[in-house]
Amino acid sequence: MLNSNTTIALALSGGGIRAMVFHLGALKYYAEQGLLENIKELSTVSGGSLIVGLIYKNNNYEWPSSKQFLDTIYENIRSTLCHCDIQRIALKSLFKPSNWRFIFSRANVLASVIENSWGINVKLSDIKKHPIWSINGTTAETGRRFRFKQDTFGDYKIGYALSSTFSLSQALAVSAAFPGGIGPLAIESKRYSFLKRVQWDAPQESAVKTDLPFDVLHVYDGGIYDNLGTEPLFDSGKGETKRKADSIIVSDAGSPLQDGFLLKAINPFRLKRVLDICMEQTRALRVRSFMNYLLQDKNNGRYLLIGQKPSEILDENEMAYFKWQSSKIIRQVASYPTNLKIIKADDFDAIARHGYEMARAVETVKTT
Repeated sequence: MLNSNTTIALALSGGGIRAMVFHLGALKYYAEQGLLENIKELSTVSGGSLIVGLIYKNNNYEWPSSKQFLDTIYENIRSTLCHCDIQRIALKSLFKPSNWRFIFSRANVLASVIENSWGINVKLSDIKKHPIWSINGTTAETGRRFRFKQDTFGDYKIGYALSSTFSLSQALAVSAAFPGGIGPLAIESKRYSFLKRVQWDAPQESAVKTDLPFDVLHVYDGGIYDNLGTEPLFDSGKGETKRKADSIIVSDAGSPLQDGFLLKAINPFRLKRVLDICMEQTRALRVRSFMNYLLQDKNNGRYLLIGQKPSEILDENEMAYFKWQSSKIIRQVASYPTNLKIIKADDFDAIARHGYEMARAVETVKTT
């Protein structure tokens, strides 16, 4: 059972605005339990990163208390997402001649939109150090997980640079940098000093400056590497936690792989289908490993899955005490598009309620 003494590591998956709202609903439940103060580490991908960025922005770049979240932050973010279409604004911005140089790295344009439309205009180092926050991307040049933190950014192969001059809006823009879509965030590597340890487990003070063979780093969405965001928190190979937190909560709002295939040989979306299959298998392996970890001890963590019905995990008596969403609405929520378009208030409320109810249902199972 999660209680006031339980320390929490939280992983929020990708999935565009669907994921943003699902995670927000889950956080509302945990806030009602007074547990936001217990979160010691955050690992986020895509929509998970964007929602955490908005939470910080609405609380002067400090992680909020449960009361602050419930009193103002939840409703402020609901208003933002239901009235501001950053995807449309970003696409319109590409018509400006000054942005034509980013035609193949459109995440840089999105970063500007996040800064101007959402008002997120601070550096990574301006975010309070606790909880530790990892914003996860994928380095095109190395194929490794590229992560941004309050103090440094980089990956273990190229090393890490200080975050003092890197903007939060750029790090968040990686959340939409999907191949074939918005495109990567381009980072001029020569502007930063990357330090790398000789061995991965060597002391940090042993790190030395590295000369990168790449003038520009192209950072894609973290979902290509790990759409769950569990990599910094959980060792899938060993099946054990990497952190000292008592419990790992994984909120998974990724879109399930749909059946079907476009048969026309010249259809370019055939390649996307292959990529989707590869990503689905990677995700499945991570989920299985984490679920095996949870089976060892029910206090090890929680796994919240979008599209799952509470009736699949609760018995009749547990279902009777609360008016849950219908199966029809849950199916609609799970199939909501993965984009960053403005969301209707009714859709927001339905997705957020599903996230809230999944957190509640999973916690009910853990306490019985």
